Amino acid sequence: MEGAKPLEVRPRFSAIVGKRFSNPRLVAMRRLIAVTALALGLIYGCAQGALWQFDRYQVRHANNELIRTNTTLTSIGESDLEKLPSTQIAWRTIALSGNFLPEKQILIRNRYHEGKYGFGVLTLFESTQGKKYWVDRGWVIAGKDAMTPPVVQPVTTETVEIKSYVRIENLESQIRGSVFALPGKNASQLERWNKDQAVASEPFFFDLISSSNAAFTPAVPTALPELSDGPHLAYSFQWVLFIFLVIFAWYLVIREDRRNQSTKL
Repeated sequence: MEGAKPLEVRPRFSAIVGKRFSNPRLVAMRRLIAVTALALGLIYGCAQGALWQFDRYQVRHANNELIRTNTTLTSIGESDLEKLPSTQIAWRTIALSGNFLPEKQILIRNRYHEGKYGFGVLTLFESTQGKKYWVDRGWVIAGKDAMTPPVVQPVTTETVEIKSYVRIENLESQIRGSVFALPGKNASQLERWNKDQAVASEPFFFDLISSSNAAFTPAVPTALPELSDGPHLAYSFQWVLFIFLVIFAWYLVIREDRRNQSTKL
C-alpha cells in the first residue's frame, strides 16, 4: 500500500539473550566469580579445620602438663575437694577413709591390658563423712566366653583407707572434644553410672592405687593416660597446606582462562 510505513524489524529476545550469554568476557567473568566463590568456601572450611585441630592440640598439651605436675604433688584430703579449684585437684592423689558398697558395682566393657580384653571394675565407696564416690578398682580379664563372668577381687564393707587418683570428668571431656556441637546435652558417664545403680554420687571419681587392706589393692590398677600430644598439631599444618593448594589451584584456573581469552581475541 502506498504511504504505508515499512515495518520495523526488531531482534528477537532469544537472540539478544543468546548474544549476551555467548559474550566471551561475560562468560569469563561468571566463571571467575564461580571459581572464586568455590575457592573461598574451601579456604574457609580448611581454616576452620586447622583452628579446631590446633585447639585440640593446645587442650591436650595443657592436660598432659597438668597430669605431669599434679601426679607429683602431695596427697590431698576429702575436704580439699571442695576448697581447691578443679585444676589443682585433677590427677592428685587423695587419701580417703570409708567403706566400699559391694552391692553397687559396675563392669566397664572394652578395657585392655597388654593386648588382652577385659573389664574395668567400678565400686561405690562411702566415706566416713557420708559422701559417695565411684572408685575404679582396676582391670580384670574377661571370662573364657561370653557366658562366663570375669573373676573380680571381692571387697567387704569394712572401714579402710584408700589411696587413689582424683578424676574430674568436666576437664577430661574437653580432651575428647567433638568436631560438631550437637544440640542437647549428652549424659556424662557419672550420670549413667548413678542412673544404672540408682544412687547419687559426688562429681568426682577415683582410680584406686592401694588400700590399707591389701586384699582390696587392685592387681592391675588403671594406668595413667598416655602423655602424648597426639597428631593434632600435624593435622593443623595439613589443613593449612590444603589452603595453599586451593589458592594454587584457583590461580591455575584463572591463568588458563586468561590464556584462552587472549587466544580468542
